[in-house]
Amino acid sequence: MAEADWQRAELLTTFVQREPSEGLPATYQTEARVVTDASALHVIVNAADPDPAKIVGYLTRRDEDSPSDWIHLFIDSYHDRRTGYQFAVNAAGVKRDAYWFNDDNDDASWDAVWDVEVRRTPTGWSAEFHIPYSQLRFSDGAKNTIGFGVLRHIPRLNETSGWPLIARSVNGVISQLGQLEGVSPSGSSKRLELMPYTVATTVTEPEQRGNPLHDTFNPNVSAGVDLKYAITPALSLTATVNPDFGQVEADPAVVNLSAFETFFQERRPFFIEGSGTYRWDCNDNCILFYSRRIGRQPRGAPTLGDDEYAVQPLQTTIIGAGKLTGRVGAFSVGGLFAATQQEFANVAFGGTRRTEAVEPASFYSVSRARREFADQSSLGVMLTTTHRRLSEPVSFLPDKAVTGGLDYDWRIGRRFSLNGYWAGSTVRGTPAAIAGLQRSNVHSFHRPDAEHVEFDPAADALNGHAGAVNFSKISGERTRFNFTALYKSPGFDVNDLGFLQRADVISSAAWLQMRWEKPGRFVRTRNVNFNQWTSHNFDGDRLSLGWNVNSHWSFVNNWNTGFGATANPRSFDDRRTRGGPGGYGNNSYNAWQYFNTDGRKPVRFGFEWNYGSDGHGESWGAGPSVTVKPSAALSTEFGIWLNRNIEDAQWIGEVERDNRTRYLFGRLYQTTTSMTTRVNYTLTPNLSLQVYAQPFVSAGDYENFREMVNGRALRYENRYAPFAYEANPDFRFLSFRTTNVMRWEFKPGSTLFVVWQQGREQFAPDGTFRFGRDYSDVFSTPSTNTLLVKLAYWINP
Repeated sequence: MAEADWQRAELLTTFVQREPSEGLPATYQTEARVVTDASALHVIVNAADPDPAKIVGYLTRRDEDSPSDWIHLFIDSYHDRRTGYQFAVNAAGVKRDAYWFNDDNDDASWDAVWDVEVRRTPTGWSAEFHIPYSQLRFSDGAKNTIGFGVLRHIPRLNETSGWPLIARSVNGVISQLGQLEGVSPSGSSKRLELMPYTVATTVTEPEQRGNPLHDTFNPNVSAGVDLKYAITPALSLTATVNPDFGQVEADPAVVNLSAFETFFQERRPFFIEGSGTYRWDCNDNCILFYSRRIGRQPRGAPTLGDDEYAVQPLQTTIIGAGKLTGRVGAFSVGGLFAATQQEFANVAFGGTRRTEAVEPASFYSVSRARREFADQSSLGVMLTTTHRRLSEPVSFLPDKAVTGGLDYDWRIGRRFSLNGYWAGSTVRGTPAAIAGLQRSNVHSFHRPDAEHVEFDPAADALNGHAGAVNFSKISGERTRFNFTALYKSPGFDVNDLGFLQRADVISSAAWLQMRWEKPGRFVRTRNVNFNQWTSHNFDGDRLSLGWNVNSHWSFVNNWNTGFGATANPRSFDDRRTRGGPGGYGNNSYNAWQYFNTDGRKPVRFGFEWNYGSDGHGESWGAGPSVTVKPSAALSTEFGIWLNRNIEDAQWIGEVERDNRTRYLFGRLYQTTTSMTTRVNYTLTPNLSLQVYAQPFVSAGDYENFREMVNGRALRYENRYAPFAYEANPDFRFLSFRTTNVMRWEFKPGSTLFVVWQQGREQFAPDGTFRFGRDYSDVFSTPSTNTLLVKLAYWINP
């Protein structure tokens, strides 16, 4: 961009503090100039600093935050005051970008192809941005006006300033942007982006003696393509064929002794990017769309005879997937579809071979539309479908499932919101499949003490519904609050394409926050939160009742801390015996605290702890962490977590004795520890090395076996009776997982990944915990290693 073009551009200089002192002028001068042409938006920001030597720029992987000097651009190209794009760069040239939706939610997984140049000057530093219109989306019949804003962050002052002011005391971000006139994207702008890729993988695994199907060395080469196409200036199609996610970090190891499924965050880029369009939170560990259902681990297992061996895939193969996102008039719309192939286990007996289905071919779809109004109110609908092509070995799964609903957000002025939803679900399949759903811990229709539901072994469908209403104060300098009431009927089920831990609940919750965000002599910000909640099942049994108070403080030296306490009176657990009769728990309480030192320093310490007790058992956990940044390019983080749990009545299982089902519990002494290490070394803003490693040990020792004789007895001593149990439920689970990634963006949008992953796991019926022995055993366990090289090349024809 020629200097004459910059000089003709309008000069923006009235930068105002967002924090620490909202509304005051910025401490240091910042000025921005904007130039537009037919293909791109060009912005130069000059950030003055009286002491340029103190400007900080950490070299990190792209999209990673750091305590650096940053300049951020915000662009609302739709000019709808609720969706936008963020482009940022720090003083070392590290880029970040994000997509914003619903005014104040951001999706940092969104990646665009754009350019920025950073320069250090005698009076500060500057950043020159070049944002192609092809990376933005505009309303049909664009009016040449877009929303625009600039933020500057100075870490040593803990100051963020902007043009215009994006106030913390006001709800939303995109709705507070200023306006930029004269933006005229060319109709001939390139609409198509292709990213073909190829992957070479080598897997080595421990030998499985006697298994003729198992190979210890498995090389493979595959290829696929990602596609983005702007159907209209406001509507985009994203598709992937034969996607690969080999560079994704492994999930942390867990030992789940509860009745409910563990939730894991989505980590695959295709499903993360733009996920805000499909977000529908139905409260209490429930979402209508949980993308990890697509490509999940096969749920079937072959029926094996004597001396038969089998191998089966770890994940279901995604044949292809696509997303349609954008705007149609006053509606924001989204559509997602994905197809997965049928998966088989290979079975061998002597010289014979056969296959058996372990996961059916499936098709998934998600449709979302939201009517958005000028005052930030909205009215939306969502529909998800799952269709499976079943064969006999996997007929235990439903063949189709549909969920749908309506949600609303009515803004009452700028400070209050009345929002909620109603959703319905239907799942259909063979009587065996629906019976399995009824017996799952999500529903537990077969509980003998349930009076409001009845198990129906002949049913071929399961139907239900759920709803919620929330009234909130969403902005204000001193107070904010929320009141929520919700329900999920006993037959509500979204787990074919969503996530739901349990149905059959009616609950309410209240939250009040007091906040102080004007800095004082020692304290920078602080808040106090008061929470109360209660829930019942449809029989009227109280499942929970609790009160919590917590507070979070940040200090002018950039240290921070938080602490809280919770009290829970005795409540009823209708899943206590996993389908048998329910039982009471005990009065309990817990407390927790954390603190962190200044993250801007070369060394940062953190510590957290918690403690809880119910009068018969107790649990405590503690963990220190340290982050060391010896140079601008190297960052290392190491953390230890140790948890000791003594559960006086931990569920073990059920046995038949004397023509009666006995529900067994034991006193559990469980010790869990993990050590998490992360190392990030960045040679340039486009070349980085990232290391993640976590050894994990959990050991559980049971004693004092008992059976539940009267779960509804008010006195704890009357609920259980001694039981002679000869089996050994003790366990010791060892795990080590590491992912090591070299990422090189050798040209804008084109990337080379080199990845090494290793996994080790071992299980033993031994509940003793010995730190030295157990961690030695972790690393002596045979490992599975994966070496992957992936090349992705961006094409904009």
